[in-house]
Amino acid sequence: MTLLLAVGTFVTILALIGLVIGLVVLFVVISLLQGVLAPLRAILRDVQSAETAPMLKRGVQGTDQLAQTQRLAEAVPGLAGAYLQKLGLPVNTEAPAETFPDPGPSPGRRGW
Repeated sequence: MTLLLAVGTFVTILALIGLVIGLVVLFVVISLLQGVLAPLRAILRDVQSAETAPMLKRGVQGTDQLAQTQRLAEAVPGLAGAYLQKLGLPVNTEAPAETFPDPGPSPGRRGW
């Protein structure tokens, strides 16, 4: 009879330990979920406020000047090179390579 009571007490203790661990895991999962949901709620608030922004109804100002800005930015390297040549400094007029050369297969792989 005492053996049955001892096993019952042992099982009860293990069950209580399991419940405590389960509660700890539950609280960790809830806190992690809150950590993910808080930024998502902030993003949702920002999206909702952006949908009602008056700027979006009348359009973003200055987009008509983007083409001119791009042309000016593309002209800077040529103008800088001409200025350096005017100063008598050496200028690398060679066009940069568009892509990196293919290094070939890695030495760790010997083929399939």
